[in-house]
Amino acid sequence: MAKPSTKNLSLLSNPTKLKTICKAISALDAIICQEWEHRYYSYQAKWSKTEELFEMRNGQGDQLLILFSKLGTCINGFAHESEMNGWGRAAKNRKKSFLKKLFTSREKLTQELPEGITDGLPEVFNDFSFGEPVKSIGTTFCIWRTITDSKWKTGNTISPEDEVGDGSIELLQLLDGNPFDYKIWAEEYYEVEVLPLETIEKIYNLTALTKVLVASISPAIGDLESLKSDLHEIGYPHLF
Repeated sequence: MAKPSTKNLSLLSNPTKLKTICKAISALDAIICQEWEHRYYSYQAKWSKTEELFEMRNGQGDQLLILFSKLGTCINGFAHESEMNGWGRAAKNRKKSFLKKLFTSREKLTQELPEGITDGLPEVFNDFSFGEPVKSIGTTFCIWRTITDSKWKTGNTISPEDEVGDGSIELLQLLDGNPFDYKIWAEEYYEVEVLPLETIEKIYNLTALTKVLVASISPAIGDLESLKSDLHEIGYPHLF
């Protein structure tokens, strides 16, 4: 079954639904894994006064950041094994020109963005796409949609035809809004027993969490105060 990617942008949920999905899977991760640093997904509802931020990190060097703002939504993905990984090219080129840069050793190494990857990017996303933390993470694909756009857009670049490509298939795999896909993925990734699909579906609809719903996902969870703090950060409703 086809999944969202830079080659299948129509399969990516619209910004409103995408935000709901991001909050849902971040809340589910918070319930399943109490240690924030070990979670795959996280969400900051108050990234700034006008922006919210979703993050995916797999602990192996791949990362996804999604900015939600009043002006639109911008997605930055970085797959370290992709041929579009600009850090490798930058390091290689710096080594070749070592003598030339001998007297500018304080120059900070920066990634080389793949040609055309941000062509057409609206200026409203410049601070996000070219600033921190994206600048330090890297970019192998970039997708955006302003509030006046009717569909998702990406730059004028061609991703490799290998299994990794630009990394978008792997990094966007759970953003099509299918609760069953999260269930199967989470059971394998977190090595947990069968997760109740009915509860996951309720969370995908942003149903307010109760102690009963939490217990159906993680019966042994003990620190509800910590979870409440996480849910507040995510902006997910709860009744405990």
